[in-house]
Formats: sequence, C-alpha cells, structure tokens
Amino acid sequence: MAELTVSRSAGARFLLNQLQLGVARPSRRLTLAQRIRQLEAVQIDPVARVGRNQDLALMARAPGYEPSDLDDLLAAGQVFEYRAQEASVLPMDDYPLFEGVRQRLRLRLKEELTRHQEVVREVLDRIEREGALMARDFATDRRVLGYWDSDQARTKATSHVLNLLYDAGCLVIAGRQGVTRRFDLPERRVPAPLLDQARAIDAEEADRLLFDKYFRAYALVNSKSGRLGWSGRPMAWRRERLKQLEDAGQIVRVTIEGVDRPYFLRSESLMELEQWQAGERGWHRSVRFLPPLDNLLWDRDRLTDLFSFYYRWEVYVPPQRRTFGVYAMPILIGDRLVGRMDPELERATASLVIHNWAWEPGTRVTPRLSHDVTRALEAWAKRLGANGVRRV
Repeated sequence: MAELTVSRSAGARFLLNQLQLGVARPSRRLTLAQRIRQLEAVQIDPVARVGRNQDLALMARAPGYEPSDLDDLLAAGQVFEYRAQEASVLPMDDYPLFEGVRQRLRLRLKEELTRHQEVVREVLDRIEREGALMARDFATDRRVLGYWDSDQARTKATSHVLNLLYDAGCLVIAGRQGVTRRFDLPERRVPAPLLDQARAIDAEEADRLLFDKYFRAYALVNSKSGRLGWSGRPMAWRRERLKQLEDAGQIVRVTIEGVDRPYFLRSESLMELEQWQAGERGWHRSVRFLPPLDNLLWDRDRLTDLFSFYYRWEVYVPPQRRTFGVYAMPILIGDRLVGRMDPELERATASLVIHNWAWEPGTRVTPRLSHDVTRALEAWAKRLGANGVRRV
C-alpha cells in the first residue's frame, strides 16, 4: 500500500497549483472552457454582494475574465449547471456522470411532483411550446412551501415546480440574466450523444465516474469529508470505493506532517507532489481575493490543516455574532492566506466599499506587502466596475 509523507508547505503549494492559484502567473492561454474542465466544477451562489461567486472564483484565475463569458458558455451548451459542490457550473461532457444523482432525486421527489402534477404539466407544456422560460414568466397567486420556506408558504407554486423539475433532471438551465435562471428541456440543450449516454449508463457506473471526478476536483482529498464523491451515496459505499481505488493503486494515501487527518491523491499526481516536497519549484507572489465558495475553501478542515486558516462564511450568522463580516473574502498572497476583507460593491456610487479588514496573526505587514495589496485591490475594484476603493 503506497503512502507518502509531506510537509504542510508542500501540500499547500501542490493544492494551490492544482486549483490554478499556484506557481505561475495566471495563464492567458487557457480558454474559459478549458479552465473549467481543469477545475472540474465552479460553485454557484445567488448572493452577489460583490459579484456572483462563480465570477469571482474565475476572476482570481483568468486574466480578462468577464461574467458574460460564462453566460455565453452556458447559452452555447459548453457547460451545464447541476448539483456537484452544491449548485455548480460543470463541463457539458460530464452530463452522463450525474445520472445516478438524478435518478435518486427523481425517486425522492416523486411524491412532491405528484402532489403538484397539474402545475408540472402546465410548466412543461409551456416550456415545450414557448422555449426557455424564467420563473417570472409564470403568473400565479398560489403559494407553497418551497426549499427556503420554514413555516409559511411563500414560494410561487410554479417556481417550486421549476426547482423540483431541475433537480430531477427534467429541466436544465439554458442561460442566466445575472442570477436569474432560464429553464429548458434537456432535449433542446444537451447534445444528443450525451443524452443517449446518460440514458444508457448504469447508475453505479455513473457514481464511480463521479467519484473519480471529485478526486480530480479536490486534488488532495480529505477522506472524512461529508461531500466525498458528490453522489450522496452512503458513507459505507464511499469507503468501499476508496478501498477499491487504493487496492488498485489508482490513489495514494498521503500523510501531512503534524496532521492526524488522512488524505489521498490520484497516483498520477504523486510525482508532482514529490517535487513540491523536494522544493524543486519556485513560487510567484500573486495577490488574489477569494470568494467565500472558492474551490480552495470547499473543505474547511483541509484549509486548517494546510494553511492554519480557520474560515467560516458568516452570511447566515446573526450580525451580532459575526467576527469578520457578512462576505469576508480570504486574501491569498503567494502560498499564504494572510488575511480577509469584507467588501461590498456599492453600485449606486460605483465604489468598492471595504467594511472590515483583518490580517492573520503572524502576518508581517511590511511596506512592500501593503503596496502589493493596495495595487491588487485597486485593480480588482476596476475589474468589478468600481471607480475606486473606500474603507469604512
């Protein structure tokens, strides 16, 4: 059974490089589709205090990226949206890999869809006749308990059904206007060969392929993560899959010095991790601002293990209990997370407002560091469409 022991520094640099936050300056040679393919997934979130999470994550990696670039990819059918790291943007070629997830969701949602079968028929009939539609295209006074309702029915019945049909794989996202989604039939948006593959693939095989995709996306995998594999299969199934891959030599167990938690990586990445451990590669001191759902932050335990950086997104924390702010974004310089800031894009004044700024304990705030961060923040604000930065 192969096993490797590496330092925290080597593990951190390996991970950053795998997640396109690493050794070189951001490459302009990769197309956006290629970048998403290498990342495997980019998480989506409707909170847009500064910008959409998916846009901020790609801005940290892709010079010249514009939000319309991703919207164009989605409209062109080169990517699709579905549940991986929660709601995510994914390469269209991976559509069949989620068939096991879709089948289980269809089964789980069958009773709810039956309860609203008249609305289901209305929604599907209109989309079939009229093409892609948004939730606001459906007018109804009927309210039901939606996903985000607790004790009172506040969600439009048609909006609830659109969400159910999307989760069940009966509808796909055809495009976006900001955070607003347009729904369409899979037959009109997913290439026919991929639809055929999805219909033919065995759910067990789809889950195994999705497990492999998860390994590529996470690069250095915490085997205790509740999201392990993205399929939602029982942990016993996921442990067995880990054992199968390890026994077959396809993954390698990794020990991080000073860390009790076990990690794994794909065997084909072993040489690169060994190079980082040997200190054979240099590093670039780029300054990057990471959104709360950036790929690097997906596993908070791993973040603590490798970077000694504790992170909690405080958007759902009551204001009086927040420490760093509602949208606190980590600040990455080179291979270190040196602090965090709480920004807000004030669109009425075209200003980037910084509500809070906190350096990590032990960070030496030198004149060079301050200069580099200030220049990076001004450039970032300009990319967001702000005319300047204001700290309050």
